[in-house]
Amino acid sequence: MRKRKWKLRIAGGAVTLLGIYLMAVGYGETITLTIATVVLIFGIAIWSMATPESYNSMTDMIAMISMEKPRKIEEFYEAYKNVDTPFGSAWLAKFYTMRQKALVFGPDAKGEYLYFWLTKDGHVGYLGYSFIEGFIKKKLTTPVYPIHEDVAENLADHLSYHSDLMMFQSELKANLEHFVKTGTVQPFQKISASQIYTFTEDYRLTGQHFDLEDTDGNLVYEIDSTVPLKTFYIYDAMHTEIFRMTKELLHALPTYRFYLYGEPYGVLKKQFALVRDQFSMELPEGKLELREYAGSIGHNYSVKLNGTMIGAIVDNMDLTVGNIMFDNAFLIVYDAKYLPQLTALAVMAARELARDKDGGLSNRS
Repeated sequence: MRKRKWKLRIAGGAVTLLGIYLMAVGYGETITLTIATVVLIFGIAIWSMATPESYNSMTDMIAMISMEKPRKIEEFYEAYKNVDTPFGSAWLAKFYTMRQKALVFGPDAKGEYLYFWLTKDGHVGYLGYSFIEGFIKKKLTTPVYPIHEDVAENLADHLSYHSDLMMFQSELKANLEHFVKTGTVQPFQKISASQIYTFTEDYRLTGQHFDLEDTDGNLVYEIDSTVPLKTFYIYDAMHTEIFRMTKELLHALPTYRFYLYGEPYGVLKKQFALVRDQFSMELPEGKLELREYAGSIGHNYSVKLNGTMIGAIVDNMDLTVGNIMFDNAFLIVYDAKYLPQLTALAVMAARELARDKDGGLSNRS
């Protein structure tokens, strides 16, 4: 693994330097700059493949797992074939897109599944997500436990289900890493039923306004601000202040100060990242992290407390005038006691997205 790391580091560094050189000599020439940009991106990609840490920081759709010794996919199949998970038990398959056999969890009724495969030398594994069932060429084994089917009846339910899938992918990655190190499989947590809320935006002459409603259309929270849009207040249905967030000025990266029932709660700071928006906050109960899903459609975020997912903010992709004009979203909540905090984070995400659209500092090219 160490030899592979340095091979990719050297190759990636060389290709990246070539891209920078082409940019320098081809300044002002569109074709040369285009080629240089492609070479530069290719070099960064090679560099990131050297270690799981750098690779996994680039995307959430596929995760790299390093092996301490060469492994075979059959070892993982024997370990997981009798283990029930939210996506059923594992089974082996052949894919049109690779020569190696892969371990599969799923697919569900919509064709979504997770799959795990090893490189030819067995030193590196990859855990991926796909919604294209047609990539599966042949089913080599049959799952002992069938998948727990998606019963989503509308877009909100399906987005919640998709969030559950991303949550399971994160748990499966940690489980596979544990198996690589110890040779034992940890029991999987049963995904708790999530609550879904709609988060809608409205702009008024007196400032910005958001409503948070439950699935029955009942108002849960109102969020108001005054011009300038620096402080946001979260009120319950009786118009009692529950939460407050204030954006601090004169910071290189966005910083927000949070208050719960009028008392200081924490300071949320944006972290420098090249690929996705990422914020963190230290709390008495641990570290709260807001991270954008890299590689997903729309601007979607996961919220974790000490590594455990407590919620998600998912773009409402329904094609309505309101969704096109405003940053409307679904709020998926796994732990209801953090609903005020998750609501504040949804407001913050909407403000930062609007800032990016207006030309502020963005992680996107």
